This record gives sequence, C-alpha cells and structure tokens, in this order.
Amino acid sequence: MSRISKRVYEARSAYPDRTKSEEKSFTELNVPIKKLETALLLLSSEEECVLLTVFSHITDFARRQDVNVLELRAHRLLELLLEKELFINATNTMIRRFALYLLTALLDNTEMATYEPEQARQILELACRFYLNESDDFCIEYLTYILNVCLRDPQMAHDTVDATEFLEKFKRVFVNSENPDTVYNSIEVLHKLLLVQTAEQMLEFTTQPDFPVDRIICEVTNEFPEIRKAALKALKTLLTDTGDDSVFESLQRCFSVLDQLVKAFCNNPQGTDASDLVDVLATALRSEKMTKLFFEQNLFDLVVEQVRTQMDILPLELRCSLIAIFAETAQYEQFLARMHKAEITEMFLQCLMQNKPAPAAFVIQGLSRMSPYPEALRRIVAEYEMGAIRKLVSILLSPEVPIKTREQAADFVARLLVGAFRDTAAELKEQDVAVVLTAVLAQGLPALSIDLILSLLTIIETLAQNEEYRTLLGDYRSLSEQLAQLLMRSYAHSILVNNIFRCLCTLIDEEPVREILLDNFIVSSIKRALKSLSNLVKTAVTNFILQTTRFNEFIDAYIDRGILEVLMEYQKHAFCVSTWGPAIESILSKCPTMKFCIRNCLTFTDITAGKDFYVSRKKFEDYRAFQEILRSDCSPLDAVLVVNFDRPVADSNDVVDVPLRCLSTISDAPGDQAWQYCKRPGDPNLPEYLEALNQTMGVHGLVENPERIRRSIDFENVAKRSKLVAQAVAAVMNENLKILDLNSTEECSRHAVHCHLLDLRHVYHTNFIPIGMVRSGCQFERAILFKAMADQIGLPCTLQRSVDGRMLYNEVPLPLEQDRDVHCDKKTLKFMPWRMLRPTHVVDLMYNVGDLYPMQSRQALQYLRLY
Repeated sequence: MSRISKRVYEARSAYPDRTKSEEKSFTELNVPIKKLETALLLLSSEEECVLLTVFSHITDFARRQDVNVLELRAHRLLELLLEKELFINATNTMIRRFALYLLTALLDNTEMATYEPEQARQILELACRFYLNESDDFCIEYLTYILNVCLRDPQMAHDTVDATEFLEKFKRVFVNSENPDTVYNSIEVLHKLLLVQTAEQMLEFTTQPDFPVDRIICEVTNEFPEIRKAALKALKTLLTDTGDDSVFESLQRCFSVLDQLVKAFCNNPQGTDASDLVDVLATALRSEKMTKLFFEQNLFDLVVEQVRTQMDILPLELRCSLIAIFAETAQYEQFLARMHKAEITEMFLQCLMQNKPAPAAFVIQGLSRMSPYPEALRRIVAEYEMGAIRKLVSILLSPEVPIKTREQAADFVARLLVGAFRDTAAELKEQDVAVVLTAVLAQGLPALSIDLILSLLTIIETLAQNEEYRTLLGDYRSLSEQLAQLLMRSYAHSILVNNIFRCLCTLIDEEPVREILLDNFIVSSIKRALKSLSNLVKTAVTNFILQTTRFNEFIDAYIDRGILEVLMEYQKHAFCVSTWGPAIESILSKCPTMKFCIRNCLTFTDITAGKDFYVSRKKFEDYRAFQEILRSDCSPLDAVLVVNFDRPVADSNDVVDVPLRCLSTISDAPGDQAWQYCKRPGDPNLPEYLEALNQTMGVHGLVENPERIRRSIDFENVAKRSKLVAQAVAAVMNENLKILDLNSTEECSRHAVHCHLLDLRHVYHTNFIPIGMVRSGCQFERAILFKAMADQIGLPCTLQRSVDGRMLYNEVPLPLEQDRDVHCDKKTLKFMPWRMLRPTHVVDLMYNVGDLYPMQSRQALQYLRLY
C-alpha cells in the first residue's frame, strides 16, 4: 500500500464570488413602529432578536399603567399568546419569560369569569405543559401564579387532581424552592386542590410519600406574612382529619405542627396573624390525640403564660379570640381540672360579662364544656350574682347576635339546669322565663336555627320536670301557642318535629296547655305527622297520643276529628313504628263504644263506668258508619243500647225538639203533640239496680274490699259475685220470657224482645234506648247489662260478640287448679293484676243463670248455640 501524505497548504484554483453572496443576502432592517397592532403582528416572527425587541417594548408598555394591560387584552394579545402556545418551545429563556409575564399581567388585571371557558381550560393546559418542561426559576414563579389564578375555578381544580405527572413535579419544585412567590403560590395551589376533594380523595392525596406537609408546617414561621397566612390556611384544612390513617398519623408530626403553631404564637402574640394561629391551633386540638400531646408536652403552659401576660395589654376582642384554644381542649373532661386550676374558667367568664352585646360563640361553648367540672360549675353559679344568667338571656333575645352565639347560650342554659337546677331555675324565673322563651320562639324559622330551637325545647322540658315551673310555663298561654304554631311550620325537619312533640308531652298535664293545643290545630298537626314518611316523626306523634289519652278532651278529639281513622288506615305503612299499635289501643281503651264496634270485644281492663257506652244490635264492618251515626243527627235502623249510671235524667242540652210541622210526616198522631228525642238519654233505673246489687253483695259479705290493691282480684269470690250479678240481670230482663233448658234446641222468645224494643223506640222517639229501661232481654241485652254492672262493682269480665254479630256473651277469669301446678297456687293468684288475667269461663245469663262453663266445654258451646 502506498502512503498518502497530507499537505498543510494546497493551492486553490477557484475562489467564491463575495459580490454575488452579498447581493443575495438580506441586510439588517431598522423600521420605527408606533402602533401596537404592528408590534403584535411581529410576534409571529421567527427571529429571536425581533421577538426579544417586540416583547421588550410590549412589556414596557404594560408596566406603565393597568389601563395599558386592558388595551393589550382588547387587541387580542391573549389569543395570540395561546395561538403561539406561550412560546413553550422558544429556546431563548427571555422570550419564555416575556410571554409568561404578559400572561400574568393579563390575569392580574382581569377576572377569569370574563374569559370563555375554553380559553380558561387552554390556559391551564398550556401552563401545566409549560411547568413540566420548564426549569427556569422566573418562569416557574410566573407559572405558579398562573396556576393559582386558574384553579380558583373549582371545576378546573377538580380536573387537575388527576394530573399525576404534573403534580409530582409540582410538589418536587415546591419542596426545593427558595423563591418566596413560588412558595406562596404553590401553597395556595395545593390548598385549592384539597378543597375540591372528598374526604377519601384528600386522605389518599395527602398520604402520598411526596406530599409536602412538612414544608407547609415549616412555613408557619416564614418571615413573609403572606406565606404564613397561606400555610395556616392549608394546615387548617389538613387538620380536619388527624386520625390514624391521615397524614398526621405520626405522633412526631403531630408534635411538630403543635410545636410550630405554639412557637409562632408565643413569638408574637400581638401579630396580625395571631388570630389565624389560634384558629388553626384550635382546629388541631379538636383531636384527642393532639390535645393529649398539647398537655403532656407542656405546650398548654406556654400558651397560658402568654395569654396571661397579654390579657391586660390586648383589646378585649383580641383577648377573647386567644382563648378559643381552651374552648377546644375543654371538650375532654380529663383536662378540666388542670384548666380550671390555670384560671381558664375565670378567663371565659370575663369575656362573657365584658363583651357587649355578646362574646364569640366559643366563649360560651368553653364555659358550657367546663361546667361538668364541679369547681368550675360552682364558680359559674357564683357569677349569677353578677348577672351571668341575665347576660345569657339577653343574648337569646337579641336577633342581632350571631346565631351560633345564641345557640351556644341556649345550650349552656340547658346544661346549667341539669348541673344546678335550683339556682338556675330561680334566676330564670326572675327573668320571666316563659316570656323570654315565647319571645325567642316567636322569631320563628328561618331567623332561628334548628339547633337553637332544640336547645330551647330542652330548657322547657327540664323546667317542666318540676311541677312548680311546669305550672308557670303552662299558665303563660302564649308559649303553648308558639309551640303549636312552630309545630305546624316545622315538618321539613323531622328532628324538630320529634322534639316539639316530646316537649309538649312534658307540659300536657297543665289544663291551659291542653285547651290551647286543641284550639291551635294540634289535631291537624298530628294527622300530618301520622302521614309523614319519617319513622322518627311517626314514633314521636304516636308517643304523644299515648301520653294524651289520659285526658277526655283529647280522646274525643282523636275519635271525632279523624285521628283514630288515620291510625287505623295507615297501619300497614307503620310496621317499623313500635308505638303505632299501642296508640290505637290507648285510644280504644278509653272509649269502650268504639273499641267494641271495632274489636267486637271488651277485655277485663276495658271499663264502661264513667262514660256513655253505646252498643248497636247491628255489627258494622266499617266502624266509621257507626261513628257517623253517633256524630250526626240521625237514627240507626237497629236499636242502639246506651249504658250510663251517672245520668238519671237527660241533660236539657241533649234533648232535641222535633218541629210540629214535621210530625204529620212521621206519625198519624195529632199535630199538637210535641215530640222530643235524645241520643244521650237519662236512665233512672240503672242506679237503682246497682244499689240493689250492692245490698245483695253486702248481705253475702262480697262487697269489694277497699284495702285490696287497686286493679287486683280475689279469685275466691269471682264465681259467687258472678252468680249474684247474673241473677240481678236476669231478674230485671225476664219480662214475658219463658224459662228454657240449656239442652233445648229452642231459642228464647226473640220476637218478644224485638217487640219490646219497638215499643221503647216509640216511647223515646229514637233507636237510642237506655239499657235500664229494657225489661225483656236475651243473651244480647243481658250480656251488656252484666258487663256494665260488673264494671261498677269491680268484677273482671269480658264482653264478646259472636262472629255473626247476633249474640253477646261474657267471660270471667278463674284459676284452673291442677295438682302440683305452682303457677295456680292460690297464694300467688290472690292479687293477680287485671292486665295478666285470661278468660276461662263463660257466664250463663239465660238458662242456668249464674253458672260458669269452662271455655270450649260442651255447656259453653251449647250456650253459644255452637253445639
């Protein structure tokens, strides 16, 4: 191979023509531009020097005054920047800085709401892309501001949460940044992202290893107040969850945040951000874990020392704001003794009494939470002499006071009534508590909050447990009126309806309260509550019905005005309400007429004495038909037998005169004979029958022993007394009836009874016939009189209607004694309560008068004509 040598210099035979290259090149051009439109057109240039010069001039124009920025907006600078994608791909850093600065100026001087939604989304998208590729500190600063502005829109913030790659770099840049503006805007961006997340999303987001919670904690003591404020705001949101799964799971981190907050507070208790520090610290101390660290690490003592030194220097409002911390720690009873010893109770009382018209809500809340500690409660009660209760009452009455403060005042009074009833109730009495409660309730919804009304109802309930104060509240009629009207307006809030009914139950023993409730549409409110979809409301109203069936006026209202009808019709919709059935039975037990019509039986505890008892010979499938007969002025087709021992002569108000002009249409009698009828007729015979029966009982030594326990029974005398009552019934209802044998298939002379009842209808001009005037009766009539007489002398018996409705019969309880059956021991059964009795024997009132036939025996079946 030959070796080729390389020469240093080689001779050229041809040289380039420089004249021709200069003729082809474009020489430098300097043109003066005096119009903004022309300058903006040059932003489309690809020359870096052109872009730099134009951007420099536009930036200088924007910095002169804010109006110039608006002019740039009008000349569509934003659209041009978006079209150029903010010059993301420009290699010259200054071009990117100029572009971002101008966008920042536009966003700073205009509202995001004025942009089209598509523009706003494009800005955010480009900013995120730009942020991912950028490393220049100034560009990062501008971009974080742009992001902060864009994320003011919750929807845009929500969309950014899923930008994982962007967020990873964002958090990394934030942790390592030393630029104050970047730090500030980064914290603001993170806070906006936290606000749009659910609790589960925020938990997942903040517990990621790269989440910069420690950097945020450190910025609490930053030298720049804006950064401190942003860090406190973000920390407050993070501290809402300090559970074992949260970012504050570590005790070390919990102590770190508490230490930083306390340090920042103690360094400058009078600083502009002192109230923010207290607010965040109070939020942290809502967690028992944080509060425990706060006391164990003696941070509590540091704060107390600072507060004490500042109490005489700071303005009253600021002094009271500082003790918000203690209002949170007071919710844990284990620290109350230490707090009271540090004179925290005294600080709360000073803020309560000195603030006019009212302190902040947390002051009263702190006192309320301190009250379970005996020493603190004694100090609070001692403040009554200085007008503490008067102060709380004035807060309750003032509509100008914030509703949260009024809520706390009402709750505090309710707690004081539990802890120190005598002293507190006496003070409230001096303040005319009934008038105060009425005045507050009169403000109504929505001026009052649900929590405030609930606390007021609790005050009423607590006072009403004392008879003296219940009478005081009941006599003030306006209070009951307000409660009734409040109930009508509260059906949108089931918890409120529940508590109003419960409150009314405590006042119902007062007669004025009952009158006012019935006059203020309580029946309509009850109907609405019974038809509610809320089981809580239905349970509350049925409990109220159970409590009020002790009073005859309510029983009459429930039956006559449709409450019983609603209870019966809506039973299938109330299977989850355990008190629905008892409410029905409670009403029926006080009205034997309706109970017998609906249930076709009366038990041992269903007493007919003391009221009118109506029994129709016809059996009604729908009790409302019989109810309409009793309510309206009409007469049934079949006889209705009326029992009442207390009305020998009909009341003149119950007697109805038939107009003379009507007599010719209903009778052939001369027109000058006056007719009168009465649906509540007098019965002179029943008292005589009862007197004769008592005499007979006395002769046999079977008069009820008054020393016996009420509602109890002596089984030894049941059979004897039953026989005497049966004989007395048969003696007065045996006219024109022949005696039959039990084994006979022939029935009694029903036609004779039918004719006798027809005669009585002509006498009374109505089918409502007093039972004492019936002189001829079979099983039906006799069973009614037997039940009525037995109830008068205290003999337990039932009244049953047969399935076909034609026959009535009575049952009595007797122990079916068996050998070695301890449950039938006479000593055990001697004073058996009536509610525990079970029917065992049928009473013969027709054949072998007074005999008792075991149920299901041949004689019983024969007596009932079932054999």
